[in-house]
Amino acid sequence: MADLRQLATPPASVNSTGNPYDELPYDSHPYIQTHPARVAAVATLFGLNPPPVQKCRVLELGCASGGNLIPLAEAYPGGYFVGVDYSARQIADGVRVVQASGLKNVSLRHANILDIDASYGPFDYIICHGVFSWVPDAVREKILVICAEHLSPTGIAYISYNTYPGWHMRGMIRDMMRFHALRFGTAAQRVHQARALLDFLAESARNDSGPYGTLLRAELDDISGQTDAYLYHEHLEEVNTPMYFYQFAELALKHNLRYLGEARLTTMVSGNFSPDVRRALGIVATDQIQAEQYLDFVRNRTFRETLLVRTSSALDWAIQPDAVRALHVTTSRRQAEDAGDVRATTPVQYNTVTGMSLSTSSPVMKATMRLLTQRWPGTVPFPELDRAAHEMIGVPSDGGKTLAVALLNTYLASDLLELRAAPIPAIPVREWPVALVAARARLSIGDVVVANSRHGHIRPNDLDRHLIPLLDGSRDRNSLLNALTELALADQISVQKTGHRLTDPVAIRETLSIVLTQALDGLAASSMLRDR
Repeated sequence: MADLRQLATPPASVNSTGNPYDELPYDSHPYIQTHPARVAAVATLFGLNPPPVQKCRVLELGCASGGNLIPLAEAYPGGYFVGVDYSARQIADGVRVVQASGLKNVSLRHANILDIDASYGPFDYIICHGVFSWVPDAVREKILVICAEHLSPTGIAYISYNTYPGWHMRGMIRDMMRFHALRFGTAAQRVHQARALLDFLAESARNDSGPYGTLLRAELDDISGQTDAYLYHEHLEEVNTPMYFYQFAELALKHNLRYLGEARLTTMVSGNFSPDVRRALGIVATDQIQAEQYLDFVRNRTFRETLLVRTSSALDWAIQPDAVRALHVTTSRRQAEDAGDVRATTPVQYNTVTGMSLSTSSPVMKATMRLLTQRWPGTVPFPELDRAAHEMIGVPSDGGKTLAVALLNTYLASDLLELRAAPIPAIPVREWPVALVAARARLSIGDVVVANSRHGHIRPNDLDRHLIPLLDGSRDRNSLLNALTELALADQISVQKTGHRLTDPVAIRETLSIVLTQALDGLAASSMLRDR
């Protein structure tokens, strides 16, 4: 059994703290599924005409320190971005990043969601990630009121929340952790004690092959690997109110908001179930809301990322392949270059970010994947992709019909492809390279995770943490080499060769000359560079 001495006796008195997000800030990262260009792509597939992303107005409720919002402001200088959070500490951290980046189209405000009023104006996209289930009833109600009153006529709201039936088991473990950990005073103590209890529970269930032990181990494996901030705010906070999907849809409808779909469209597809299960779902579910609820039952779903629109929006859940024509296409990860003849019918396999493998023998799709790999990390608009793919295989296009169907089927069945309503630029290494300003700003104040232009989060290595802030367009390659050499001589970075640290200035510069080229190429491939 686990050492029960880890489960410490609480102190005689427990000191209450103020805002828990001030005491233990939540990790503030980009969330790719909230990106307006991806949200707009979902709306486009369902027959809507969403607001143009390049000039959109975005409101984020619970923005933390702006890790999700600030990169959007940099990407779309023609838009306007407002973030609200109740944590003064996290807003202060975000304001420092905004000031350091020099962005003028983003405003982070320390405010209570309940105090948002008409003065905020309308927004094309409203983002509420990691808030709805974790606030009191009055705030949940206000979130929907904000969406109803502040969404532009064709605007879209993104709201994430915990769901049943999956959260029944997870809620039980949360109750156990709270029972033990809340007897301690600080957030750090509570997290430590919660982890100790998880270890104890895991050990106690190690040899339990029954249903309880099996479910418990699965949940513990997922929870134990989370960060301290996630563990605290997800499982130890006072409020965490999951609900069934149909209940959420009913709440939204009371505010004249209707269900559009999920930000991750693959979760709406039942193609991975057996024909019997799909047939049964088609019989018992009379509409899309019921279909989604039954899917949650089958999958034991714990979390949703739902998109809402006004009830006046005339959407169509029967996706037509032609909708893909208005979008930009990219892969979710850079694929290995295939050496074969794309015109042959020999199957080629591609790997996704989640470890799935997809194989195709279609010359059009193989040419498409090669083109997307060559254009990585940027996107390619559908018309250009169709033209170039058919030129590569030497066959006239059928007006994009074959490619549209293939792209849509692949997108719905896997995470191999991304569809976006706005392009992502592929920026090569310039003579005077420039890194993303928000990334430079975050690193300058000591953050270790930054966003790239694909809205993914990047954890730079030691060299890149020093190199990225230097890439402000004022230094060419030689100047960068001089600056890095000075940092190495000042012992701020370590330069090694054959496992030994270099101290000679000439040797350091020679080694850095090689490393710098590799680092700049890596930043370009990681979507970390921008034009001036």
